[in-house]
Parts: sequence; C-alpha cells; structure tokens
Amino acid sequence: MSVKNSVFYNVLLAISQVFFPLITFPYLARTLGPEHVGVLNFAESIAKYFVMLAALGIPIYGIREIAKVQNELKARTKIFAEIFTINLICTLGLSFLFLGAVFFIPQLNNEKILFYWTIAYFFFQVFYLEWFFNGMNQFKFIAIRQFVIRFFFIIFVFVLIKSQFDYVNYMRMQFGLSVLLAIINFNNLSKHISLNKETFSNLDLRKHIKPLLYIFLTIFSISIYFSLDTILLGFLANNESVGYYSTALKLNKLIIAVFGAVTVAIFPSLINLYHSQQIEKFRELIRQVFFVLVSLSIPAIVIFISCAKEIVHVLFSQNFDRSILPLQITAPLILIVSLSSIFGFQVLSALAKDRQILYSAIIGMSVSVVLSILLVPSLMEVGEAITILVTELSVSVSFIYFTKKYFKVGGLTNMFLKQLVGALPYIVFVIIFKSIIADSIIVLTSISIISLIWFCIYHLFILKNSYFKVYLNGFLDKI
Repeated sequence: MSVKNSVFYNVLLAISQVFFPLITFPYLARTLGPEHVGVLNFAESIAKYFVMLAALGIPIYGIREIAKVQNELKARTKIFAEIFTINLICTLGLSFLFLGAVFFIPQLNNEKILFYWTIAYFFFQVFYLEWFFNGMNQFKFIAIRQFVIRFFFIIFVFVLIKSQFDYVNYMRMQFGLSVLLAIINFNNLSKHISLNKETFSNLDLRKHIKPLLYIFLTIFSISIYFSLDTILLGFLANNESVGYYSTALKLNKLIIAVFGAVTVAIFPSLINLYHSQQIEKFRELIRQVFFVLVSLSIPAIVIFISCAKEIVHVLFSQNFDRSILPLQITAPLILIVSLSSIFGFQVLSALAKDRQILYSAIIGMSVSVVLSILLVPSLMEVGEAITILVTELSVSVSFIYFTKKYFKVGGLTNMFLKQLVGALPYIVFVIIFKSIIADSIIVLTSISIISLIWFCIYHLFILKNSYFKVYLNGFLDKI
C-alpha cells in the first residue's frame, strides 16, 4: 500500500475514533454524571496502564520488526509468533497481579464488579494485534474493522445505558468489543502468516528482550505522565476531579489521535527510506508531515482555548464547568504531542536512537511526578492539567534537541513561523463572533465555517509552496 493510501486509511480510522466518541461521550457524561464518568475513566486508565506494561514496547518494536520482513512469509511468521508469545506471557502474569490489586486496594475493591470486567477487557487486549497489521501496512483492514465495530458499539451505548447506575454496562461492552476484535483479527491473520507446530517449537524469545526493554523503559516513563495522570488524580484527589479532568483531556486526545494517525501511517515508510539510504526522500517526508500537523494544530489550539466554555456547554452541559479551565490549559498539547510524535517516535526511532528517546521520557517522568505531588492535592484537575502541559513540553523540547544533534532536516522553523502568521485571523474571527452572537452552538458553527474558509484561502491562494496545494493539484490531475 502506498504512503498516501496508508495515511488516508489511518486518518479515516482516527476520524472515526473522534466522531464516534463525540456522539457517545456527551450522552454518557449527561447520563452517568461526573462521578460515574470519573470512575469509568479511572478503571479504563488502570486497564490501559496494565496493557502498556504487558506490551513491553511491542506496539513500537513490533511494527518496526514486522515492517522489515513484511515480504517474507517464513520470517514474519516466526517474528510474529515470538513477539506474540512474549506479549501473552506478560498478559497472563499481569492479569493475576491486577486481580490481586482489586482484592487489596480499597479504591478498586469498592467497585470490584466493574474491575472484574476491566480485567477481562485487559486480558483480551493481547489479541488486538494492531502492531502486526500496522507493520504489514494493513491500514485499510484496520480502518474498516474499527469503523464497523464502533458503529454497533454506539447503538449498544444508547440501548444499554439509561441511568447513572448502568456504568458497569459500559465496561461489559468494552469486553465484548475486545472479544469480537480478537475473532476478526485471527481470521484475518491467517492470510498473512502460516502457523504450525514447528513455528512454536523453535522460538527465540531472548533476542527480543534487550531491544524491547529499551523501548519498554521509554514507554513506561512516558506512561507515568501520559497514562498515569488520571490514576494519580484518582488517588490524590477524587473521582469527581477525574471526571472533569478526563472530560477536558479526552477532547484534546481525540484531536491528537487524528493527527497522530498521520505519523503512524508513515512510520513503516520512514523505516524503509532510511534503511535503503534514501535520505533526501526521508527528509522530505518529515517536512511534509511537520507542515501538515503544524498547519492543523495551531487553528485547533486557538479555537479550543477561546471557545472552551461553548464547547463544554454544548457537549457536556453546564454541570461540567470545572472542565473549562483544564481544557484551555491542555489545548497546546495538540501541537506539542504532534511535535513529539514527529521528532521522537518517527525520526529518532527510525534512526534507532532508543537511548535518546529513553532519556527524554525520563525527563518527562521526573517533571510529572514532582509537579503532580506539588499541584494535584490543592489544585486537583487544574493542577494535573498544568502538570501534563509542562511535562509534554519538556519531552518535546528534548526530542527536538536530540533530533537536531543527530539529523538535520532543514526548513522547519520557517514553516512554523508562516503558520503562526496565518493563525492571526482565527483570533479575530473568535473575537468578532463571540461579541455579536450569544448562542453557543451558533458561535461554534460560525467560527468553524469561517475558519475553514480562511484555511483554504491561506493555503491555496496566499501561502507559496503549501503542501495542501500540492496534494490538491495531484488529486485533480488524476481526475
């Protein structure tokens, strides 16, 4: 599959991941209320943390290793079997640890029925196999699979969750979704590998341990500030604070997921370009991704900060007013995390600078732990919002430093400054429309439409050498 097709299907997947939660999450927030939304996010965060521990860095390492042998059936079958076996062993062990935590930790035992379903959901994540299909460039399969399943998931949300006491049903549905995904994945897996008795009798797990540990330590450090934030807030504050904070961060993470889809889709291509010594094409692909992400991130940040009140009221009601300030504080993460994805998990990973990625993650972990202890007990969700912003900024700066040290791309600063200049009209649009219109829905709709129009004018008619113009011209030439 070509890079453009990979990006298209991965962005389609990310858009579905944004669009569907925008339908279900406001309904869940209004139906369940801040406290039960908080406990659900608390449970999901713990489950995802255990998934991260069990994965041992496989989501990155697996893609890289499968991408290297995607055209060799025997080699990719052996590598898949080895990596999957490691993942399964870790998942089984951590399932028992998770179960013990539910028995002995009061915050978990108080909601033990919810957490029993959470453990079941965690276990079936080992069959998700996203790393394998990404490494094989099977983005079309991933996108269509997710789109269909999420569509039916939405239906069940509205059917099975009718009151604040139905929050456990949400985790039951998550478990059901995981089982269905496992069945579909293994059915498709048989088209790409050839498993037999000999495959599992000649496994060499040891060779994967050292590179996995490097990546795992990196991801573990990152998880301290990007996955553990909700868990820390649950322990240091309360479930209600988790509800307000997770509501705000979920909106930003949805946008980040769409932009991150671009970097995930090009990762196998970057690996191939660098290892085949096509360095200039490697640089040009980085420039394109940087341009696209910065161009889209800056307008999104302006709108999220200036229209946070309207966004929260329209999507979640005035009961979530405490989410407004955290949403404004964390809005710059849309750009900051995008830059980290480019320089850290694309460039440095392609250059095999795993140690430098680890150093950056340790910096972020240290900043996060210190700020959480200092700010969360008194400022609660606002303190955690400040913590995640400062933490991600320190990591991104570190990634950029190491990238410049080991690899020169060129032209990125000029691109960034031009996008800042192009963002000034968005601020004017917000001031004008908010001063003359009172209705939140009309304000958001008007600002979104006029911002989209300005975006097209700026990139197609004003800005020279815009990649969006190049993409559009290439598309029109094919028609």
